[in-house]
Amino acid sequence: MSKRIYRGYTLDPFQREALAAVDAGQSVIVAAPTGTGKTLVADYLVEKALETGERIIYTAPIKALSNQKYKDFKIRFGEESVGILTGDIVLNSGAPLLIMTTEIFRNQVITEEPSLNNVSHIIFDEIHWLNDEERGTVWEESIILAPAHVKILGLSATIANARELTAWISSIRQEEIALIEEHKRAVPLEYYYYTKDTGLVSYEKLWRYYRDKSRAVQAFDESPFATTTHLDLIRAIQRHYLPVLYFVFSRKLCLEKARELAAGTNYLKPAQRRLVEQAFLDQFGPQDYWSASTKQLRRVCLKGIAFHHAGLLPAQKVLVEELFQRRLIFVLYCTETFSVGINYPVKSVCFDSLHKFDGHGFRPLANHEFFQMSGRAGRRGIDETGYSFALVDFNYMEKNPPQKFQLNKLEPLSSQFRLTYNTVLNLTATLNLDQIETYFKKSFSAFNAHQSSLNLKAELAVTEREATEGRQVCEHLGSYRCPLKYEPKLKELERLRRTYQSLAPRKQNRIYGREMARKIRSLERLLAHQPNSCPPPRQSLCRDAEKTVLRARHRIKELERAIASLADENMFIREFELKKAQLRQMGYLRENTLLPRGTCAAKIYVQELLVTEFIFSGLLDTLDDDQLNALLSGVDFEARKNDLFQKTSILDLDPVYEIAHYIQGICGKESILYDARVAAITYAWSQGQPFAQVQRLCNLDEGDIISVFRRTLDLLRQIRDAVNDSALRARLKNCMGKLDRDEASVIEIQ
Repeated sequence: MSKRIYRGYTLDPFQREALAAVDAGQSVIVAAPTGTGKTLVADYLVEKALETGERIIYTAPIKALSNQKYKDFKIRFGEESVGILTGDIVLNSGAPLLIMTTEIFRNQVITEEPSLNNVSHIIFDEIHWLNDEERGTVWEESIILAPAHVKILGLSATIANARELTAWISSIRQEEIALIEEHKRAVPLEYYYYTKDTGLVSYEKLWRYYRDKSRAVQAFDESPFATTTHLDLIRAIQRHYLPVLYFVFSRKLCLEKARELAAGTNYLKPAQRRLVEQAFLDQFGPQDYWSASTKQLRRVCLKGIAFHHAGLLPAQKVLVEELFQRRLIFVLYCTETFSVGINYPVKSVCFDSLHKFDGHGFRPLANHEFFQMSGRAGRRGIDETGYSFALVDFNYMEKNPPQKFQLNKLEPLSSQFRLTYNTVLNLTATLNLDQIETYFKKSFSAFNAHQSSLNLKAELAVTEREATEGRQVCEHLGSYRCPLKYEPKLKELERLRRTYQSLAPRKQNRIYGREMARKIRSLERLLAHQPNSCPPPRQSLCRDAEKTVLRARHRIKELERAIASLADENMFIREFELKKAQLRQMGYLRENTLLPRGTCAAKIYVQELLVTEFIFSGLLDTLDDDQLNALLSGVDFEARKNDLFQKTSILDLDPVYEIAHYIQGICGKESILYDARVAAITYAWSQGQPFAQVQRLCNLDEGDIISVFRRTLDLLRQIRDAVNDSALRARLKNCMGKLDRDEASVIEIQ
């Protein structure tokens, strides 16, 4: 009998079904809207596993979510039972419950980490990240390579092809996977659009007003519409719909809008302001040591307003999240990363725009993006309804019209699988060729192609049968013995004859006339035999059959093109062999055996070829520790469009470019991502300069500067674990100590 109450909560039907599947020892995929309580299933599984002495891994897509889950589980199960493993933090890695980013888990399964042998379950939180263009391949590889004895729990937002995802996992793991879907939210959502002219209205009323007013003022050159700002929207909702997450797809605008609102608005009472003030003192110490950005953040937070984006210092983000959780922030301007996983529900969400820049250009929000962010609205047990408000500017309606988002039109998950040199080396080291071929056939891409091929071929067979049956209505169908085909051609012949006979003799001998005579002779040959004499009812039957045959022929061509365009299941095998040939040429492999370069690169997970060549070329030996840190900080760094850096000559870049050109000459230009401009800030930090001084060397956001240092720290750890040279390992440890300090130190997770 399924449970009805868990930890004092009355379970929804989908939760009862999921818990029953867990109790039955099944792997489970739970797909449900944000805020419906699907994480309760993970909590239950963790509790059950720990009670029975089993070991469990919990993966999350972002470090902030990993940190939050670590704190939550530590409070519940005790510090000794929970560990965390990310690029920044390693705490209690032997604990029975281990929280980690999905990348860390992927690295463990691809290297066949022995510690996985006693793991009973793996939880993939936000498993729909498999669809992420940049990182989706990590989820795919993790699922494919997860040990056979491990049971999987996947938690996903509502997705269009949950059945397809489940069928894929079931097929590659050779086990039945329970799919639990819930489409109803615990707190229903209402969606509105806002302009200063209309107030809060439905999508249909918005367009009706726009069309009616546009027609009424077509004669005027001026725009008939008032400009609408975020302040107008906040004023419209602040009486009944706070707290609110206000999504802005720009870091700079998050700050600007928070300051604009705070200039004339205060949501806090004196006692609440004192709590905020104390929180800042607890986090940052005396105000004398505060940075300008911290003071700026404090000014808006004291009004119950805040901003949150990836460019903040880690300590600032933690503080904003804490204040928001304590209900001391009523309006939070944030980028979309705030909607990922972290459980901070609100009464409503706002969208400053329904278009975003995706690194290539501005595009409309996808359905799944809109509903992921909107899903934060509606607090279970507090709100009867959640609200989503989209700001619209009528003055830009023609250029950027707002779209109507529909849950039944969610974009399906698709494979983002890609093959890295690191994967090639690890597969070569652990699998034989047959096993490697099987590995690639297990990809979601191959599964989709196979399923699509089966469906298309089945439809092709049916369509070909329809065409055959249509032709069987009459043996002459489609030939010139059929009146339906004969008579139109006869009329064409008669028309051509009349036209030709009307031409003067000299025109009949010109090219135009000779071509017409040729067509007449051709038609006379085709129509030499009289057609069958079919009664009208028979002709009507043939006419219908002919339409069926023509439609079928057209569809057959479409299906054949679709089948031909499907991904070739051998595509990854060919790419694998190409990359192996390149690795052999570079001295990483001899046949199927890893050479020292290959063994090293197999343990480097970012720009593995470039980093390995840095090591084996002796380049690192020519640098002091600060220069080494500066050099490595440019690995895989991709500057934003308007990033600026102070020029520096601390590194001789000729050897770096020589190595890069060597790799690109064999592997192609896209194989290297390196930007030396970031070296100046890392060098200064490594030398011990204060953070404020480092900031003067670039225009990066503070959080981005810290991210550079932490990524470099992570790379230093990878190199340390990849090399056998004890002297180099000691140097790398010293280099790490130079970066891991003050603002760049990992915040202790309380």
